[in-house]
Amino acid sequence: MNQSVLTLWSEFKKQFSIPHDHYEAWAFGNSPAMADELLGLVLSREKTGTSSLHPLYELDLEGEKLPEVGNYSVLLDGNDQAQAIICTKVVDILPYSQVSEVHGYLEGEGDRTLKYWRSVHQPFFEQELAEYELPFSENMLIVYELFEVVFEK
Repeated sequence: MNQSVLTLWSEFKKQFSIPHDHYEAWAFGNSPAMADELLGLVLSREKTGTSSLHPLYELDLEGEKLPEVGNYSVLLDGNDQAQAIICTKVVDILPYSQVSEVHGYLEGEGDRTLKYWRSVHQPFFEQELAEYELPFSENMLIVYELFEVVFEK
């Protein structure tokens, strides 16, 4: 945890009388540029959804748990500085092949179509899976989260 995360969470807790410190801090994507780009979409309210690979939770990497409704996350920019807090509103676990146009639209990226979503997510997921020597499959489970920005810097 860096100081920007602690400061933003403290301000949020105080303003909304949150009695706990249950949150995660993370950035979108796998590079500072991607983190900044996707954070920008979140802050403009174009991006209200995100997806991740269910098999990676099963590997219990760094103790990451499946997201749950009501979870808070402090979003970091490409410089690991806290910029916003989101709250998970919906969690869907479904096969990659069943990700819908709505899911693609809510992710807010590109032209917001399912075709675009697949064109960027399949290579991204393949890259993540390659680190663990796991193959990509259309039947692979995806964890889809719908979230709401509840606080920003």
